[in-house]
Amino acid sequence: MTEIYSEINNSYLIAILLLIFCSGVFSCLETSITAVSRAKIFQLKNRGNKKAEKIDKLLCQREKVVSAMLMGNNLVNILASTLAASIFIKLFGEAGLIYATASMTILVIIFAEIMPKTFAIKAPEKMLLIFFPLIWLILKVFFPLTNLIQRFINKFVSLFFEKKSHTSKQEELLEIRSAIELKAIDGSIVKRDKELLDGVLDLLDTDISEVMVYRKNIESIDIDLDKAKIIKKALSSPFSRIPLWKNERENIIAILNSKKLSNEIHNIKEKNLTFDEIDLGQITSEPIFAPTTNSLKTQLGEFKKNRSKIALVIDEYGSLQGLITLQDIIEEIVGEIKEKDDNYGAKIVKTRSGEYKIPANILIRDINKLLNWNIEESDDAYNIGAFIINQLNRIPQENEGFIIGSYKFKILKRNDYELKLLKIKKISNNIKFTEE
Repeated sequence: MTEIYSEINNSYLIAILLLIFCSGVFSCLETSITAVSRAKIFQLKNRGNKKAEKIDKLLCQREKVVSAMLMGNNLVNILASTLAASIFIKLFGEAGLIYATASMTILVIIFAEIMPKTFAIKAPEKMLLIFFPLIWLILKVFFPLTNLIQRFINKFVSLFFEKKSHTSKQEELLEIRSAIELKAIDGSIVKRDKELLDGVLDLLDTDISEVMVYRKNIESIDIDLDKAKIIKKALSSPFSRIPLWKNERENIIAILNSKKLSNEIHNIKEKNLTFDEIDLGQITSEPIFAPTTNSLKTQLGEFKKNRSKIALVIDEYGSLQGLITLQDIIEEIVGEIKEKDDNYGAKIVKTRSGEYKIPANILIRDINKLLNWNIEESDDAYNIGAFIINQLNRIPQENEGFIIGSYKFKILKRNDYELKLLKIKKISNNIKFTEE
């Protein structure tokens, strides 16, 4: 009789160990299916991995897969605990229930929970690829029951929560931004790469009116001037494409291409001709117009579609508001592009006192990028000069100082009703507004 009990106990013990192993596999697969990167599975799928292709389909129904794993896990844990309780009660009587509970808790926590889930977190893709046939078998076995339970749960949950619609594009972009931020914190992405990725994502959220050259700053030429004067002005300009206007500056009728102009000059020199004999029609093109509401992403697509690098920005009434170029959009991604001898544009200069001299027409977004600040933009204020006027509700005087939020300002130069140069220093994280 003792030998029979011994054999039974040994069989129970082996069964318990096998059940704990199965529980560990279930835990590993449950964690793997929730922690796996769908992007990595998609990458393996594109390389022709057949298992990855099937796993990608499973990821579309994670809830059902996880439910099947949880059901299998609970079943084997309950069975293992029952067998353990049976053995210990036979050996120690009623006290055996306490021993069985303590021993099974330790075994399950270590070998069926913590250890397998640690493996899964370290390499979720690898675990899924290894155990995929087992996952498929488990789903086939438990699918009818898990499907029934899932339907009941969904109906019960719907009593307390509204049915969630599909994730919006804005939420998806926010998720991508958060992933990039986390990768940057982990060190997987260097700062420069993060800035590039952020710049690409910003194209969708940024209107061209935020980065365009405003109409008063557009460098253009009167088309009614003598051809020689037009050509001389074009040659002295730092830009490759120059708007030509007629009657009034806002009536731009053509865009002059400096590269084509250079080729024409080369030709007339070989033929000993004069500038007046250049045909402007050969070196100009019709202007392309873009609404102020276009995002940079949309406008980038328009430039590609039209094979152009410059567009005139107009409002809903057709009035000229500014000018946008392909370079302006590229600079939003990669940062400002300047040649060594290019003095055009504004510059930020840091003083020994830690303050910054900043031209008033610099965009707030550029200041925030360069100095890692967080001055708030608004629809009424894209550049720092407009921001100050918007906050003060007036145009400050030269040498006037004041504090807005966490920044101390001083006006260094003003021209009539326009701010030209100012000095800024970040002082604290307060949100008060004071004037000196």
